[in-house]
Amino acid sequence: MQKNKYEDTTKEKVFKGLKLGQFLRFGNFISKLSLKRALERQTETNKMLGEILVDMGVLDPVELKAVLSINKNLNSIEDALNLSAGVRKKLGDLLLQAGEITVQQLDTALRIQKKTGEKLGKVMLGLGFISEEQLNAVLLFQRKQSEIPYSANKLRLGQLLVSSGLITNEQLKEALAAKEFSSNNIGDILVQKGYITYSNLSKIISLQNKLITAMLVLILSFAPFVKVYAGEYTKNDKVAISGSTDAHTALKVIYHTSELEITPEDINRGYIELPSAAQLEIQNFNLSGYMVVFKGLSGPFREISIEGLDHEVKVTPEGAITLHPYHGRDPLMVKLKYRIILSDDAKPGKYKLPLEISVSPLIFV
Repeated sequence: MQKNKYEDTTKEKVFKGLKLGQFLRFGNFISKLSLKRALERQTETNKMLGEILVDMGVLDPVELKAVLSINKNLNSIEDALNLSAGVRKKLGDLLLQAGEITVQQLDTALRIQKKTGEKLGKVMLGLGFISEEQLNAVLLFQRKQSEIPYSANKLRLGQLLVSSGLITNEQLKEALAAKEFSSNNIGDILVQKGYITYSNLSKIISLQNKLITAMLVLILSFAPFVKVYAGEYTKNDKVAISGSTDAHTALKVIYHTSELEITPEDINRGYIELPSAAQLEIQNFNLSGYMVVFKGLSGPFREISIEGLDHEVKVTPEGAITLHPYHGRDPLMVKLKYRIILSDDAKPGKYKLPLEISVSPLIFV
């Protein structure tokens, strides 16, 4: 009988790499349903899984290229820990990103920490939100984030831009040299030099977050067996685990149009105006800013033009990402106006508006 990939043979979980589908699910590149459908199609064809997912329109070719490049060299937990380097984040935000805790749990722990003065990790252990093994694993992940040189870390923003073919090594070196004399982030410098657009930048930031999430989930999945590595760093060193909410962002949807009716007049005009389509509350503690992510457009809706943010956003079936600067710690109330462009084959009737909105902190490294 064939052994399971993760079967315990000597009381120790053996990691032998990730299957492509597992990697994509760990990083939230695709949904569980999309993976199931792709695997069903794979049994009927001779196509590779990645190719099928791209054909289905649920995976970007650039994302597939990056995942395959990273995954082919992912043969041990130590490989995953080394890949985690370069994107320094707070303890609470790492646990949020991995899906180990909720925003409400983080807020509860932070309130207790403020009253007691205890370190955040200890508070979370006491509340039962995480285990000691998970804490050690995340601490090691966090510690490793600043140890590997920029040029050797494949998950650095600049390295991802190079591997994606959006900039050259020479352009990256020039931008890094300019950063020595500038307070701007590397992404801003590359845009200012005309090497990339903000659209390119936002896509790579999204890709970076997904890849880091995949590494986090992988490491936490093997948390009981990461302690050997963790001991090397936590036995004699003081590791900062007081996690403020400096990189934390949250979105509260006060109101959002979920259903609308298309009339013959709308079809003749070609669009629908919604002057009060949504009201959002955005909380951001990240000094680098945040991004608002729109995805999910389908059906009789070809494009949505959105006003109410810092600049107009055009959402297509591929989605859209818009970048925003730090606006202070107070919640920002945003009212959105939609102009919905109808597809050529739109028909009268009631439809759900499949537009999903989320926020995420910006990470420029």
